[in-house]
Amino acid sequence: MTRQPREILIVDDSMPTARALAELLLREGFEVAAYTNGSDAMHYLNVGKPAAAVVDIHLPDVNGLALSQHIRSQYGPDLPIIVISGDASMSNINSLSVVGATYFFSKPVKSQDLIKCLRDLLLGRQPTEGKLM
Repeated sequence: MTRQPREILIVDDSMPTARALAELLLREGFEVAAYTNGSDAMHYLNVGKPAAAVVDIHLPDVNGLALSQHIRSQYGPDLPIIVISGDASMSNINSLSVVGATYFFSKPVKSQDLIKCLRDLLLGRQPTEGKLM
């Protein structure tokens, strides 16, 4: 039986962060689609379907909250959306559940915590890392 690819969408305005997350996930056996702005990510979403998304709140063109809401409306409640941000203000955190985010991590994210959370979510398990929305 062939295993289905598990492509993870990464959207972070920082090229070094997007690259580091992509390299981490590739080493862990995931396929990756990485972007540094919301417009390119939305274009990808028109042609591809990720297994999960890792989205920064602050993007140069589209707010990460709006992008998360777009992902949720396009793919429904089953696609995990992990939001990461250095801005852990309560207004942003409170908005995450409204837009359909699944989990939140403050930057810097511990690599092992993100990987474990992604694996758990993709297997339908409740992660113990991050903050449940």
